[in-house]
Formats: sequence, C-alpha cells, structure tokens
Amino acid sequence: MPGRVLLEEAISEAIRTGGLIGLAYRVAWLSEVCRRAGRGEEAWQHARQALDLARQHKERANEALALHQIGVIHAHADPPDVAQAEAHYQQALAEELGMRPFQAHCHRGLGMLYAATGQHEQARAELATAIALYRAMAMTFWLPQTEAALAQVEGR
Repeated sequence: MPGRVLLEEAISEAIRTGGLIGLAYRVAWLSEVCRRAGRGEEAWQHARQALDLARQHKERANEALALHQIGVIHAHADPPDVAQAEAHYQQALAEELGMRPFQAHCHRGLGMLYAATGQHEQARAELATAIALYRAMAMTFWLPQTEAALAQVEGR
C-alpha cells in the first residue's frame, strides 16, 4: 500500500533525525491505515505506540487522538469489544482541550458503537451530540453520514 509505505518512511526519517515531536500523530494515522487494510494486530501495535509516544512527549492532543484510535480498533474488532471501545472513547473525550471536531468524532464513534450493539437510546444521544457539533462547525462531510446513522437507529 503506497500511502502506508510513505508514512512508514516518514516515521523512520523522524526517528533517524530526532524529530519525534508530533510522531505520535503520524503513528496514530498509520494505525488507522493498518486497520482499514485489515491488519488488526499492526493497527493495535501502532495505536499503543502512538499513545506511548504522546505521553512520553506530553502531547495531550495526540494522546487523545491515540486513545480515540484505540477505541476505533476495539469498536471495529470482530466481535467488537464494547467495554474497551467505550472506555477509550470516553478517555479521549476527557482530554478537555477544546478540540470540538475531535469531540464530534468521539461522539460519532460512540453512537455508531452503541447502534451496532443494539443500545439505541445511547446511540441516539451520542449521534445527536455529534450532529449538533458537526452543524455548529459546518463540518458538511461528516454530517450526512451521521444523520443517516441516526435515522437508521430511529427506524426512519
């Protein structure tokens, strides 16, 4: 996968040159690339590495991103690990950094998790929160997808 190779090369270069600041961000996204490619174990390893790097360098925003990514991995496991996904999404949300787009994504992730596990009331609440945040920020890419997920939960 060309994108993954480029990202791995960038990470290797950052390590080689001592440019570790922000590395957690790149490793978290490498985790997402691996997850989408069906490489769950690699995704998990990279997400944990991203979390460790963020904590080591006191990068709170990247720590929240890594926690979110770990939640995503648990939510998309087969079967989903609901407790772990929920715990990591909640931890990511607990990072009070004023990152509203990120907060919207966390609420969306929780809503999708709850919808997939039949927890319709929780799904409605989380998806509605995500929709309100997306609307307030005019995040038009994520809004229709989240509205469709809410409509499906509500049986519309």
